[in-house]
Amino acid sequence: MLNGNKAPVVAVKTLIEFAAKSGSLDRKFTPSPSGQEGIEGHKRVTSNRPDNYQIELGLSIEYGGLVFRGRADGYSPDAHCLEEIKTFYGDVDLIPENHRDLHWAQAKCYGWMLCTQLECEYVNLALIYFNLSTQKEYRFEQCMSAQDLKLYGESLAEKYRQWQNNINQRMSQLDAWIEQLEFPYDNMHPSQRLMAEAVYKAAAMGRVVLAEAPTGTGKTLAGLFPAIKSMIRTPVNKVFYLTAKTTGKQLALENIKLIATDKTPLRALELTAQEKACLEPDKLCRGDSCIYALDFYTKLQPARKIAYDEPMLDKQKLKELALKFEICPFYLAMEMSRWADVVVADVNYYFDGTPLLLGLTKEFNWKPYLLIDESHNLIERGRQMYSAELSRSHLLSAKKNVPATIKKSLTRINKLWLDLIKSLPEESFSLIPVLPEKFGVALVEFTNDYIAFLQKNPEHPVQHTSAQEFFFSALNYQKVIDTLSEDFCIDMQNVRSKEEVLTLRNLIPADLLAERLIHAHCACFFSATLHPAHYYHNLLGLPDDAVHITVPSPFSSNQLIVNIADNLSTRFKDREAAIEPLCDIIRTQINNVKGNAIVFFSSYDFLQKTETRLREKLIDDDIKFVVQSRRMNEFDRQEFINQFSAHNNLLGLAVLGGAFSEGIDLSGDALKGVFIATLGLPQLNPITQHLNKVMQTKFQRGYEFTFIYPGIQKVIQAAGRVIRTTADTGYLWLLDERFQQKDIKKLLPHWWNLH
Repeated sequence: MLNGNKAPVVAVKTLIEFAAKSGSLDRKFTPSPSGQEGIEGHKRVTSNRPDNYQIELGLSIEYGGLVFRGRADGYSPDAHCLEEIKTFYGDVDLIPENHRDLHWAQAKCYGWMLCTQLECEYVNLALIYFNLSTQKEYRFEQCMSAQDLKLYGESLAEKYRQWQNNINQRMSQLDAWIEQLEFPYDNMHPSQRLMAEAVYKAAAMGRVVLAEAPTGTGKTLAGLFPAIKSMIRTPVNKVFYLTAKTTGKQLALENIKLIATDKTPLRALELTAQEKACLEPDKLCRGDSCIYALDFYTKLQPARKIAYDEPMLDKQKLKELALKFEICPFYLAMEMSRWADVVVADVNYYFDGTPLLLGLTKEFNWKPYLLIDESHNLIERGRQMYSAELSRSHLLSAKKNVPATIKKSLTRINKLWLDLIKSLPEESFSLIPVLPEKFGVALVEFTNDYIAFLQKNPEHPVQHTSAQEFFFSALNYQKVIDTLSEDFCIDMQNVRSKEEVLTLRNLIPADLLAERLIHAHCACFFSATLHPAHYYHNLLGLPDDAVHITVPSPFSSNQLIVNIADNLSTRFKDREAAIEPLCDIIRTQINNVKGNAIVFFSSYDFLQKTETRLREKLIDDDIKFVVQSRRMNEFDRQEFINQFSAHNNLLGLAVLGGAFSEGIDLSGDALKGVFIATLGLPQLNPITQHLNKVMQTKFQRGYEFTFIYPGIQKVIQAAGRVIRTTADTGYLWLLDERFQQKDIKKLLPHWWNLH
């Protein structure tokens, strides 16, 4: 952590948010100025002040071993008046009371600092609300004595000092605990040690490591243990364990509990999506609707104190605290993220557009260690996070629900959309070289009109219609269009159907991922499928000095019998003919080797056609089918998995790349074999065809980057369901002759003994 002996500096903003917030949560959409609009508004206000008016006045004060520091918006020596300027839209009388209290708290803290610095007996404080629409100032002023300001400021500072003392005490205990921390098992096997050493070296050198670590290497523990150990001798002061799968989060939490006992000074936090954490999903997230939002910030102070003493704030513990204090578990977790040492979360909490963990990292100058689990998924997740789409059906629906003042701008968007369609060829999919400037202008006009309307009508029911959904899509579209580069394309699908989808599509997320990665001290990207390394290095935006390691598999070739059906083709044109021989292979194998098995297909259509014939073939055999369907919810998916532990005669049918081809652990007798009836290649369509061209131009490996590498990655992940421990044995059937090709074989794990 390497903190040194300097007095900690606390921003006034941090002090106010910690000690002065009050009232309820109110998460309804309230139009507010952008950062740039706020800056322009401040300039407009201060431009009218006298020449000796001081802008951005730096102030600080020391209290209780802490230095509180910030910048007051302005100070007029002539009037001896300190001004705090806030920009807004709408009616000044509708600014919530708890927001006003927070603004006054900030002004009073600066007043306390100014009086101390100038040794004066009083100061005038002015709260200026500047309406960006009307350019009108609303001034609220009060004169306060230095003594009153001192009492007020010190009351807030004392709350923070006591909290900081708790932090300091725990951190000193944490340093000693980490120093004595030992690996939770008697031995670290060689593969695990190789990865753990690379993880620790990355922390020491501030580097990025790409670790290909097969199933069974204990890579979760090999990442977490050295990352935590590094916190006392390197700049690392936070560990963010990021994953794209819920199963990855659970495994990380289990390993943290393995490393840390109940009495540990280590603090770990699980961040969960709001819809999964919410205790009242049918209520609005505001104090007048939900009991858990009511007086949230008042309840937060005692809840925060108890929560801070909990070593593991997982979803269940947060729910218990939420019920005890009647406080929202999702926003309690958001608050506690400031104080956790290890945070387990989805990748979007760091890599998305405006993510929580990245924002806190920048605000507090943290030096986090990023552990990105199953990082092969980050390529596709990155593409999704950095893309934006507009649906014309949503636009047409929005037109029916909005007041007349907004409808005009939506009508204009629709007209321009129709003009754009007329310019496109007679095809259902079209690439668009450049969007017409008028279309972008119309989107901005709509979002401005919508904001202006809500400023005047904050409770209008339009917020609960498809208009609000289209509004947020338009905002996201405008945000993404500012990042457009050669790594994007613009396309329209379902042309001339009234259900067109206009997409700003990210194809190569590397640069945008790299922009976020640079704020971390170090990182380890790890997965069982990171081969070839140059593919992931290029698309994940890793720095040139990133280190690549390949961790040997702990499994031996005699644990897994791998067979290739060298006379079978599952290409699209050959699938009908492949069903009969494919079923024969499956029936022979499951009769020869008893136990559960899963067959992975390229599509639901292929699955369903094969299922019909398989049921006919196996009608006299003692086989129970369990089949993946298109619309399985989380409960259904768990039921699918649970059956493998309850039976030993199951034949599962699933789609490759879906919920069951990675991230599930079926060790021992739960799964004996896997059949993969596809090479896993992404579907050939206009989007992948264009991606192929882009990849060829940029990397000279178009077909490999677009089809082969993503396909084989899915195959290896699915095959990895069979052998989970060194005691497991089983079989794998690769049901396509293309697996015999030299270029394909060299991408398969070296420890497989191919027959």
